[in-house]
Amino acid sequence: MTSFIRRASAKTLITLSGLLVVLVAAGTVVASGAAGGAGTPPAKQLAQAISDSFSGPQIEGVTARIKFTNKLLPSTGFEGGQDPLMGGGSGRLWASNNGDVRIELQSESSGGDVEVVASGDKLWLYHAASNTVYKTTMAPEKQSSKQEMPPTVAAVKRVLRQLGSDATVSGAVPDNVAGQPAYSTRIEPKANGGLIGGADVTWDAANGAPLRVAVFARGQNDPVIAIEATAISFGAVDASAFSIAPPADAKVEELSPAARSTKLKKGKKRARPITGLRAAKAAAPFTVSAPAQLAGRKRSGVMLVGRGAKKSVVVRYGEGLGGITVMESVATKADTTAAATASSKAAERDSIQIPTAKIGSAQGMALGTALGSVVSFTRNGVRYVVIGSVTQQDALAAARGL
Repeated sequence: MTSFIRRASAKTLITLSGLLVVLVAAGTVVASGAAGGAGTPPAKQLAQAISDSFSGPQIEGVTARIKFTNKLLPSTGFEGGQDPLMGGGSGRLWASNNGDVRIELQSESSGGDVEVVASGDKLWLYHAASNTVYKTTMAPEKQSSKQEMPPTVAAVKRVLRQLGSDATVSGAVPDNVAGQPAYSTRIEPKANGGLIGGADVTWDAANGAPLRVAVFARGQNDPVIAIEATAISFGAVDASAFSIAPPADAKVEELSPAARSTKLKKGKKRARPITGLRAAKAAAPFTVSAPAQLAGRKRSGVMLVGRGAKKSVVVRYGEGLGGITVMESVATKADTTAAATASSKAAERDSIQIPTAKIGSAQGMALGTALGSVVSFTRNGVRYVVIGSVTQQDALAAARGL
């Protein structure tokens, strides 16, 4: 993933960041249970409502109409309204109980369509406005420990208690979404939440399928990102729904595949991560910059990840969602030209001009959104990425303190 981020264009990264939100919400649509009817469900305690939602037979698949809202990117430098991923749109979703997903989104203006298919270990996104297909191979899912299904009320309460140490969780509010009796709950960070105000989650009362997920910025009443089913039905989905191919004349961009875990030889132990500033400095193939504090936040952790020339040092400042993470690695040729690419003719053609900023003597890229900011720059052969749920001003202050 790290190698992909280094090589990907601004257009690719922004497109895939929008896609990620869609897939995270859509990938969990297939749950256990049976479809419900009209009206709202009876009032219940949250743990009971969650447990009861998973008590029915398994759903074979989902077909839905969806609405996607995205107000994450700033309006300056982005023609978000022209693109259904960057500016929101509506469309359809198909999902099977084996994990295959297909999503189609249409822009509310004239920005063209976006189509996503995740089938087996293959993932591709077709962006009609640029007639481009982004393709990659996904890492296989790790086998998780067997969980009791449906979850008991006691098991749900244990999870809610753990969540409650860091967040405030409301009760189960009876609701109705896409004609389905549903329950909604609001989750808000208790402290160190950064720019994130909270999230609303609404699920089908009869089967636990998420019907609406919305993320809010701190102090805002309207969601920054949301996906909602406007109509939904449950039943088997024909395999042909996931074998749709993009136009033959589309440009194809092969993205770096996700890293696959390797099996250790018998008797071998997996290497422990290198932690601590002194150890990370000794093992890194570049000079590490990790001051005691940045942007008013104290250094709270240092770790070296990766191998050989691909080693990176991750330095954490502050705690919780409001912390700042600095990632340092050996700069590649692509990194040294990234700032120029951000303001290139290609970026102008794609209606994307990522703001640039001076970080000392270096020219970097700085993007601030309603939920967080990222700053990237290269200096003396080292690439720095500063990211966090903080304002762009704080992210830039951290970058300039390195």
